Amino acid sequence: MRKISLLVLGVVLPLTMYSQNVKMDWNTDLDYLAKVLPTKHYNFFTVRSSKDFLSGINAIKKESKNLNDFQIALKAQQLIAKFGDSHTMLNFNRLLNANQILPISLFWASDGLYILHTTLENEKILGSKVLSINNVPLTVVIDSLSTLFAVDNQATVKSLIPKTIPSLQILEYFGFANTEQVELGLNQNRTYILKPSQMNRNNSVSVKPDSLAFSTRNESQVFTDFYYPNEKIYYMQYNKCLSKEVALAYGNNQMADKLPSFKEFEEKAFSILSTESIEKIVFDMRYNGGGNSAQGTAFIERLSKFLKANPTIKTYVVLGRATFSSAIINAMDFKRMTHAIFVGEETSGKPNHFGEVKNFQLPTSQLTVNYSTKYFKYNKKDVSTLVPDVKIEMSFSDLMKGIDPIYEWIKQQ
Repeated sequence: MRKISLLVLGVVLPLTMYSQNVKMDWNTDLDYLAKVLPTKHYNFFTVRSSKDFLSGINAIKKESKNLNDFQIALKAQQLIAKFGDSHTMLNFNRLLNANQILPISLFWASDGLYILHTTLENEKILGSKVLSINNVPLTVVIDSLSTLFAVDNQATVKSLIPKTIPSLQILEYFGFANTEQVELGLNQNRTYILKPSQMNRNNSVSVKPDSLAFSTRNESQVFTDFYYPNEKIYYMQYNKCLSKEVALAYGNNQMADKLPSFKEFEEKAFSILSTESIEKIVFDMRYNGGGNSAQGTAFIERLSKFLKANPTIKTYVVLGRATFSSAIINAMDFKRMTHAIFVGEETSGKPNHFGEVKNFQLPTSQLTVNYSTKYFKYNKKDVSTLVPDVKIEMSFSDLMKGIDPIYEWIKQQ
């Protein structure tokens, strides 16, 4: 059976053909969730009470007779999301049907939501701006889908909504579509009927920018770097708080074999810093969703000593809507140890946040529940996001022209 992947709630899991032949025992699962989650979580009842949680569980149980497994799972996730921890969630991906996914990949630019990838038969909608779904304004769709997440800030919405919209099951749950097709309202007063199908390497097509900016071109790399001699800028892109060393520390040799060495990256970086003429350093974490913060902290400590010895070098840290979890910790390391200027977008993660995630399974559905076991406090004020000193967001035109407006701004400083 062919498998595809969909990213929902920040978790990538394989999708298989899900068929609901026998309904799960949700009373047992919901009772287990009500009992176990509060006892395992570091402090689940920080924004709402245990009474709120139990009444929410009981309300779902009453409704469950008229709902299918997927609908019940979404209601449970909506309830969990109300308690404000973006790391704690019910992973319902196993209930997603691979044959009910729209073949589109979306990008939220400064000027709207655009289609970047689709299948060959739908090629004419590439680069189109989505305005509505079945005549429902996109803003209304976004507001409803956002209830599936613990929304700390608008960056959370911008990060997760484009990955959630393609699920017809989710759209059907909120009453915006059926699982057979949708009518997309597009720019230039166009409409287009889009049916679900599996998009893969063999049948997918993408928009064709004039060129790709360095950050966009290397978005899938774990970490990478480049020295621009003309501008005297050393650019480091840190997309994951992960490495061969981190995987080995957790005993995952198989993963370690597939990952680059951060130790080698670090030694290369400081070799360049010590031998090349450098006026500006860029540390880009706009795509970094976290991992293990320790290696980043150690690197920043070493970098801070270098900067103190070279006070004329300006340092810029790039943040974005995907900056989350351990990447937030590393951003706060920069604030604590350097005089870096922060550029880009607000982060989806909060400076003070729950983390150190573990999980358990519900007994009958076997769905996984992630929960936080620690609270990280890095800011005296409990703010909802890390706001850059200079806010810059990429437009669709920037993307198509291969322009990174953040890097262009840094060059001019």
